[in-house]
Amino acid sequence: MTRTSSVDVLRGFALLGIGIVNLPHLALPMAAALASPEGTLDLIAKGIVGLLFEGKFFVLFSFLFGWGFGVQLASAERSGVPAAAQYRARLIALALFGVAHALLIFHGDILLAYAVLGAGLWGLRDATPRRLVRIAAAMVPLAALAFTALAVLDASAEDMAQGTMDLSGLGYQGSFLDAVMQRLADWPIALVVVVLFNGPLAFGAFCLGLAAQKAGFFDPASPVQGALAARVPVLLAVALPANALYAAATLGLLPAGWPTTLGYAALALGAPTLAAVYVVAVLRLTPRLGLLAPAGSMPLTGYVAQGLLAGALFHGWGLGLFGTLGNAALLGMAFLIWGAVTIAAILWRQQWERGPLDAALRAVVRRLGRSGSRP
Repeated sequence: MTRTSSVDVLRGFALLGIGIVNLPHLALPMAAALASPEGTLDLIAKGIVGLLFEGKFFVLFSFLFGWGFGVQLASAERSGVPAAAQYRARLIALALFGVAHALLIFHGDILLAYAVLGAGLWGLRDATPRRLVRIAAAMVPLAALAFTALAVLDASAEDMAQGTMDLSGLGYQGSFLDAVMQRLADWPIALVVVVLFNGPLAFGAFCLGLAAQKAGFFDPASPVQGALAARVPVLLAVALPANALYAAATLGLLPAGWPTTLGYAALALGAPTLAAVYVVAVLRLTPRLGLLAPAGSMPLTGYVAQGLLAGALFHGWGLGLFGTLGNAALLGMAFLIWGAVTIAAILWRQQWERGPLDAALRAVVRRLGRSGSRP
């Protein structure tokens, strides 16, 4: 398959992980989503998500964002078109879409964070791959500190629920307007979580993605890709125990205090190393995973559609299943939602080149780009 097809397959695969991680936060009260479940099956399901999914898939998307930025720069250079106005327009459009997504569909939106972090990536557009890799590595200890802060926040979730902060999510059981108001109320704490959980590693992955584009990572027979594949045993030796430690911490299986804090901090190593293993595995299997490419070619539409379907199932304006399913059932539901979005994307691509929201984003970027280029 072509380079673009392999990237689209990787995005289509990443949509699955994003949906699995996000669904509990769409289907459960915030307090329940953060708490350790009581049932054995739910406990196992939450452990699987912590071990294999949490933190890994936004890293994949962020890596591909950085790669796409590099592709845009290279394209602008070949055509002799200044890239600054278009890139600025893209970040503004992402921010606008992110705010809308956070208020209308999912308070844990990451698009706004991408817009802010993307501004920092512009300053590194001329950096060498080696420098970009070093900056990415520097994000790991910063992420460890951020995850440590999250451990403190998670430990205080029960106290917050018993105090003045409402974590019941009652608005999600009402009308669509009630859900919007609930998301608005939840957004401040959600923003804090996104900044801590996603910020450092996302920016590091941006840098790695840009370095990958400069080094021709997705080119056929890329030596960089081969070098990464050769390191899979080492990556797994780091990723599996680190992610197991993190999963144990989120389940409350570690003693309170520094052991739990260390468990959260371990994700700073576990997430990017396991994400790298996923990249190698998916690229090796790309010829067999072509059905994922249509969804991956419209990532914004797929990302938003998963949240919209979840809202239709769980919120009061839909089927009203909010708070009724445990982690095990939600894990299965996430696969079903992802499957529905994947099939819909396959059908959509038979008629149209771009997903509806991806086309809308492109149109907004063009409009803002023209406005920004005027004297």
